[in-house]
Order: sequence, then structure tokens, then C-alpha cells
Amino acid sequence: MNRGALLAACSLLLPTTLAAQASDTPQVLDPIVVTGTRTEHRISDSPVDVQLITAEDIQHSGARDVAELLEREGGVHVARVAGRGTSIEIQGLSSEHVLILLNGQRVIGRINGAIDLTRLRVAEIERIEIVKGPSSALYGSDALGGVVNIITRQAANGGSVIARLDDSHQGDVFAFGGWSGDALRGQISGGYSRLRPYDLDDATPGDDAVDGVSRFASGQLDWNPSARASLAAYGAYSLDDTQRVDSGTGGRVYDTIKRIEEVRAQVTPRMRIGAATDLRLDLGYQRYFDQYLQVQRNAEDGVTDEETLDEIGLMGLQVDHLAGRHLLTAGVEHQLETLEADRLESDGERDRQAVFVQDDFTLLDGALTLVPGLRYDRDSLFGHQWSPKFAARLDLTQNWLLRLGYGHGYRAPDFKQLLLRFENTAVGYRVDGKPDLRPERSRGLNIGTTWFANPTTSLSATAFHNRVEDLIEIVLTEPGPPTIYSYRNVSRAWLTGVDLQMQWRPLRSLQLRLGYSYLDSEDRDTGATLSGRATHRANAALYFEQPRYALGLRGTWVDEREFGVELDSGGPPTGAGIAGAYSLFDARTEWRRFAPLQIAAGVKNLLDEGDPRFLPIQPRSAYLEFRRDF
Repeated sequence: MNRGALLAACSLLLPTTLAAQASDTPQVLDPIVVTGTRTEHRISDSPVDVQLITAEDIQHSGARDVAELLEREGGVHVARVAGRGTSIEIQGLSSEHVLILLNGQRVIGRINGAIDLTRLRVAEIERIEIVKGPSSALYGSDALGGVVNIITRQAANGGSVIARLDDSHQGDVFAFGGWSGDALRGQISGGYSRLRPYDLDDATPGDDAVDGVSRFASGQLDWNPSARASLAAYGAYSLDDTQRVDSGTGGRVYDTIKRIEEVRAQVTPRMRIGAATDLRLDLGYQRYFDQYLQVQRNAEDGVTDEETLDEIGLMGLQVDHLAGRHLLTAGVEHQLETLEADRLESDGERDRQAVFVQDDFTLLDGALTLVPGLRYDRDSLFGHQWSPKFAARLDLTQNWLLRLGYGHGYRAPDFKQLLLRFENTAVGYRVDGKPDLRPERSRGLNIGTTWFANPTTSLSATAFHNRVEDLIEIVLTEPGPPTIYSYRNVSRAWLTGVDLQMQWRPLRSLQLRLGYSYLDSEDRDTGATLSGRATHRANAALYFEQPRYALGLRGTWVDEREFGVELDSGGPPTGAGIAGAYSLFDARTEWRRFAPLQIAAGVKNLLDEGDPRFLPIQPRSAYLEFRRDF
């Protein structure tokens, strides 16, 4: 089978650089992705469907952080939670079931089960790879719904300075610079962000966003002493200081002050042994330190002063060996995580060990690719877990392919669910952890097809079905007073849906993307729809790019959602309700005629959507951005 035509068609649908657009000769761009199989594949040849957000997509979006970027993206759902950051959903599975990686290593510091994606700034990101469906066979715990792998900029010659200010006096400044030699190259970057609060409900004294500043810096070195050996080192530091006014029950008003300090370090040596074996060692460390102070106004004893220190050390060894048509992958991992928190009855410590194997091989002259895999995990707090997976890709014709994926996922109970002992005397309830919880487990099936109708048009459709067992929920154990809640493995859920995506590029300068997602979620014990899940979603993006300017419009529409009662372990229960449908659209214009200076202007949240209860996002705002490349 001639795969060259398929490769060329796929490449034309990928974002092209400005230089490629200005050239009379078409340039083939076929990015490398790694998240679907933990090995490098050209995206056109990947046996696992990987949703790729490129550097060009990030620049076109005008987003300042990963949450803002993914809020308008198809195939995933990101929502703001007042006072608690963001939540993400993939195939109907919520934040605690989605694994967030940074350069292939898990990100810690969850708040109520979610990684706050506003912590991650897009200015230092090269691309984002998203894999949907159970992925524990490769990545272990938390990967029931999928994996989001955020990959930072690679070192290169040159650099940029970017400054932006919006009409609410929020601003950002970011700079990076890189250099390269015969065997050594590196990059340093840093940034500063000023955040301003906004209030969506004048009837309450509380704010819907924080007032604060963020500072962050990172550095990377790549050493290639020979064609067979390399060493990459990455380090990052960030410090966020925020404050906001919160409303409580009974007319109470609180001043909340928070400081989050993060440190990340990663070292990755690689070596090629012989002609067919690659060896990779991953060493990583992350420290997340959260200081929280809340003071009730006009109250002598209304003070909450808490600290949370979450640390994790990771070590992994992966071997890839090419034997004929087989790419064999094997690896071992070790993790040690500790958590010290004032809300826990005792400090938490867990160690995890894992072994995984995978075979990526082709049949039928390369038209059929099969990828079976298996992983064994041992967790010091709950025991062991086996996670199998199977993926297949069949190229039916030069321009039509099928993909199938089946896998098991699991999520180990977190420290809060195991060890929490939190009492809110003002509201009159207490939440106790439960040490004997079982892991949540899932089985998922994905079947998809992609049709390259012609070199400018592609259509893809994916159907999925996930079955989740032993879901952990908060349940009432004693009516009180005080009312006492705890955690139990009590729920089962089915999630079935379809995801449709279309890309059309009639001209090199014009690109249109459209998408639609349908989700049917059901709590198998009650028959009710799972809380906060929308049945219908749609997304659209339109880009028009010329050598001297570019225009962009991107956004999403989300159907109404029904929420059940939620209990946040830091505040009063949140009542049930129905959130109306909403649309989020952003527009952006870029001028490049003054090169190397680029100027951009944009409007976010064009339709001025938002409400304090279900959609606490920034009202419509305009910004101006300057970028100087060197």
C-alpha cells in the first residue's frame, strides 16, 4: 500500500509556518507525537489517536494559560470553579480521572481532585498532546479518562519578548532566549503576570476571581556528545500570590490569601545501544507548597491558617528495541510521594512501583498495526493492579483509516479521601477520610475512523463507551449535629458518546475546523445523568493567515448541564441546579508588517457569557499584545 499519499494529505492539514506559506514549494510538516504509545510516531502514522495542539495553534489562540487554551478546544471540556481553579473532563470522566503530565511526568498539587490548569502558562509550551480513553496500561493511576501531556519549548537559537495588557489592567510579560553549539544547546525563560479580580454578582460581597501576581522561570539544557548519547535537563520555579474576598453562609465575609510555590526538576539521559535499541532514564522531582490564610471579617476567632506540602520523586527506565516489524517497549518506574497538610489526620506517604511492556508491530505490508500492552502497578496504600490495553490501526485505502482502542484504567484513592479529617464548625459538618477505600476502575472502548477526502479536507469520527466501577463519593454517615460525611466506593457509571471533527483548508492561508460531541452519561445505581455533564458540545475555529497579517476566531458551545449537591471540604455544600447553555468565542488579529516586531489585538468572551455560580469566567475584555523576536 502506498502510504506516501496518505502522509502528504495528512501533512497538508496540519498548521504550516509563515515561511512555508510564503514559499512557492509546499513543505511537508508531520509532527512527532509520543503520548499515545510512549514511543515516537509521526502523527500521520500513529496507531493511537492523538489530539495535537501545536505551537501555531497556541499562538493563534491568544490564551494566557492552559485552562484558557483548552476551554475553547474541541474534544475536551474545561470549566472554571469559583475559588477552586479549573476542572477538566474527557469522554465524560472528570478531573480526578484525567492524568496531567508535564514533559511526560505527572503533575501534583490537586485541589478537590483537580489540577488547576491556570498554573501552567502557555508562553513556555511547545505543544500539547491529548490521548482519550483509559491509559493506565502506560501511565498508571489517574488515567481513566485520558492523558494530557504538556511539552515545554525546546532549546533553539534566538528568542522573543512578549508583553500584553488588557482593558481590566491585567498584564503579562514573558521572555525567552536560546543558544546552540556543536554539542550543547540551552534555553532560559521567565515571566510575570498581574491578575485583577472581577465580580459577576454585585449583590454579594465576594469576588469571582483573584487579585494577585505570578512569577515563573525555567531553564533547559540539551547535551549531545555523540550520535548515540544525549542528556536533557529541565528546571522550573513559580511563585503565585493571590487574594480574594469570599462570601460565606449567614452573611459572613472572608478575606482569603494564598501563596503557591512550585519547583520542578527533570533529568533525562538517553543512549543508543547497537543499531536497534534505545535506552531512556527519567529522573524527576516536584515540590508543591500551598499556604492558605482565611480571615472572617468582624470575628475574633474566624481564622483558618493551613499549609500543604506535596512532594514527589520519580524514576523511570524505558527500553525500546526494534526487531524486524516489532517495536518492543519495556519499562520500570518508581515513585515516592509525601503529603503534609493540616487537614489530614496524619501525614501521607505512598510509594509506587510499576512494570510495563508493549509490542508495536505491523502486518499486511504495513497496512495493519497492532499494539498490545500490559502494566503491573504496586501501591503501598492499596495493593496491586493489572492494566491491559490493545490498540489497532488499519489503513483501508490511501486516504481512509480505522482505529480501535481498548483498555483498563484505575485511580488510586488520594490522600484526602484516605486521611482527611476536616470540620467546618461554622456550617456544622465534618468530613472524615476512609483508609480502606478501593481504587476506582474503568474499562473503555474507542472506535474511530478518519477520511482524508482530498488534500485539503479531513473528517474523523470516534465512538466510545466507558464503564466505571467503585467510584468514590461522599456519603452521609451521621445526621449529627455535627453532620458527618465520609467516603465510600458506592457508584457505577456508564459513559457513551461520539466525537466528530472536520478540518478544511481550501487555501494555504485559510483553515476551518468544526467539531461536535455527544455524551450520554448514567449513574447505574440511580439512573440519573452524572453531575455537570453536558449532552451536546460543539467547537469551531477559523484562521486566515497572510505574510503581513492574520485573523482568527475560535470558540465552543456547551449545552445545559444539571448539577447535583457537591460538598467541598473547604466550604459549605453547593446546592443542586441547572446551568444554562453558553458560548465562549475569542477573536484575534495579528500584524507582522513591522517585523521583527509583531502586534496583536483581541477580544475574549465576545458574547460576554458568565455567571457566579456555574460559569465564573472573566467578562468580555480586549487586549493588546507586542512581540519582538531576535
